[in-house]
Amino acid sequence: ASRHLIANSTKFICGLVLPRIRLQPDLMPAEVNYGIHQSHPYGSLYGPEDTINASKPLMMPPFQYKRKRINVISAIVALFAPWLVFCGIASLWSFSLRYTSPALTWGITLAVGVPLALLTVYVLYQTYSAIWRGQYLVIETGDHAAWTLFILITCCVAFILALCFGGSNYQQNMRGNFDISALSSYTGVNPATMRGQELMDAGKVTFVDGADLDLRYANGFRNTDVYCVAPITVNNAVLASYDFWAVGKNCCSDDKPDFKCGNVNRHGSRGGLRIVSDSDRDFYRLAVQQSASAHAIKAIHPLFFRWTDDPAEEQEALERVGYQWILA
Repeated sequence: ASRHLIANSTKFICGLVLPRIRLQPDLMPAEVNYGIHQSHPYGSLYGPEDTINASKPLMMPPFQYKRKRINVISAIVALFAPWLVFCGIASLWSFSLRYTSPALTWGITLAVGVPLALLTVYVLYQTYSAIWRGQYLVIETGDHAAWTLFILITCCVAFILALCFGGSNYQQNMRGNFDISALSSYTGVNPATMRGQELMDAGKVTFVDGADLDLRYANGFRNTDVYCVAPITVNNAVLASYDFWAVGKNCCSDDKPDFKCGNVNRHGSRGGLRIVSDSDRDFYRLAVQQSASAHAIKAIHPLFFRWTDDPAEEQEALERVGYQWILA
């Protein structure tokens, strides 16, 4: 009797509990909504519906994770777009267009930078709003918001770095070459008969045969760096005014005449590439004034050159440095 009582009690409890733990049909996918009568989503306590069909499972099948494929097009754009932005802006701010048309350079820069910045801010705001509202799966959206955000941010970083890099390359390597190219070239210049005032627009100069450096009057002026100067003469002749000077930095001593700048030790060098840097030119002028005062000579209108055997080749070498900055 007790066994029959326990069995009946178990059936009664199961009849009360099991139907009520079934999932609601409207919360289950249609393909797994097995054996539940739509008119009684929670089952009923009595009747034929209380019998569970053993061939149809009560719970949902295990979730199967479907691996997402990488968006190849977005990955390619993310790889090359920042690189193209960097190369384009760095080249724009390094090369001749900036020198010849600075207004156009600024216009192109703003035309690229302003829309890029506004679009990045807008996408950042949309992403922040989505996350703040609880929509965390930004990467799962149909418009590939995560890829878009990544590409825009990296392009902005590349844009800023290109401005800094291009400006530095222009000031250190390219501007001097453009200034020299804008000046004139002279050949057969005789330091003994010509004055610096006659060659104010000289950029590249080739001196007459016999021109050389007079190291007796070499001098160095120290101001963190040592600014070295030596007059260009013909056969070490005494000149009324020493207006042509070979110069260099950190290639001599500031207490004795030991000029070692440029191609001073190469026989046959008689060319000069004009020094156009304003800051360096002021210190070279001070070094010349020191030499003139120490040796009782005159330098009425001194011009400063990099001593070389081929001014055109020297200029091309300096220009290649600027291009190597971009390519490297």
